[in-house]
Amino acid sequence: MKKVFAVLLLFLLPFHQHAFAVVNPLSVPNNTFGIHIIDEHDLTDAALLVNGTGGSWGYITIVVTEQDRDTGKWQRIFDRMRTLKLIPVVRIATKPDGDTWERPDETDVNEWVSFFNSLNWVVQNRYVILFNEPNHAKEWGGTIQPEEYAHVAKRFRDALKESSDDYFVLPAGFDLAAGNTKETMNASSYFDAMYEADNEIFTLFDGWTSHSYPNPAFSGPVYGNGKQSIRGFEWELQYLFRYGLSEQAPVFITETGWAHEQGQSVKPQYFNTAQIADFYEAAFTDVWTHPSIVMVSPFILNYQGEPFDHFSWRKLGSDEFYDQYDRVKGLQKTAGMPLQINTFVLSTDRIPDTFMTNSFYLIPVVIKNTGQQIWDSTTGLHIQAVGAVGERKLSKRPVPQLGPTHEGIVYIPFKTPEKESPVPLVMAVTTADGTIVGDIVSKMVNIREPQSLWGQIMSYMSEN
Repeated sequence: MKKVFAVLLLFLLPFHQHAFAVVNPLSVPNNTFGIHIIDEHDLTDAALLVNGTGGSWGYITIVVTEQDRDTGKWQRIFDRMRTLKLIPVVRIATKPDGDTWERPDETDVNEWVSFFNSLNWVVQNRYVILFNEPNHAKEWGGTIQPEEYAHVAKRFRDALKESSDDYFVLPAGFDLAAGNTKETMNASSYFDAMYEADNEIFTLFDGWTSHSYPNPAFSGPVYGNGKQSIRGFEWELQYLFRYGLSEQAPVFITETGWAHEQGQSVKPQYFNTAQIADFYEAAFTDVWTHPSIVMVSPFILNYQGEPFDHFSWRKLGSDEFYDQYDRVKGLQKTAGMPLQINTFVLSTDRIPDTFMTNSFYLIPVVIKNTGQQIWDSTTGLHIQAVGAVGERKLSKRPVPQLGPTHEGIVYIPFKTPEKESPVPLVMAVTTADGTIVGDIVSKMVNIREPQSLWGQIMSYMSEN
């Protein structure tokens, strides 16, 4: 039997029609549980937390600074999230200058776009948050400039959208407890000034980011109401409706949570962790059930020092967690089904031009995963030869387990006809029920009698 080979032929074939536009994450089964992390080494613990007890595809809020735009590092992080079935929500940050974050330079937007475009994101929606609590001077170069924030946010939003409509662009979360002082501005005053600077600013975002903390002093009641409660997002939606923000805007609560008494020093003015575990159970089951909530990521899974040691879910100097971790882990969750872009590259390029009649071959076909999904036994995809003499009578073989950017070989059985003739050998990827997905690739091959083929070989040898 002849040995045949296959190499990669660059035909990009989609599994589904990719519309290049954000998808409402609430239009598919969605796991609202999330957590805020600062270190990729916390991803496994985060996955056990947000995907525990029936869940999958929980959310991770994580920060990328302009000094940390390392494609190799962040692709590794994204690939790890993909394996763990975690959805990244990425907050853009500048760089610190002492205890103050520098103001963004809008001319840096192209660097951000280039960096984000260099990554294979985990799901179709690329969730990006534009900076953090700009109604604090320390978050905006030591100044409070709502007009400038509106301008910069629009500039970044437009650049991301021009690059790809898959960017799901979110505004910064705001400190809803801040007053009008030299260092802070009340959120409503800040929103008013943003609208005065650009009366379309609140219509531009794909959803809303909320820092719905239980105040005052991060110690408010679970069932509190209003701006400074864990229902603060409801106040924001109601207030900003006048400025064009939809009351049904998808809500991302990327920061929330109670301070606990445990830390580098004990602070008895805060609740103990057993009480806080009760609070989180009540919040997730009774409060954060609003139909607009996409995710809730309490702050913070692991912080081993000041100033956030009293928010850390992990105990200081230990691999163990406080009570709220196991309590939230044990809450029933939804198996999320976020949309992922699925594309592949299929090759028939070096299948031989000639085969012998009435013979059996195993044709190796190379397939490369160029999308976002990890293919496994549940994917239900096959490669099948569908075009031999116009009859779909050839065997199919399952696509191997492959992650994005990886390729594998599938051996397709091929029984040649008994008579000489040209045969269109047509390869396609099919679903479990035989439906062809994407385009097909084809190669015309010639079927020859053994004598004729032997004569060709002898003629070639005599001429060379």
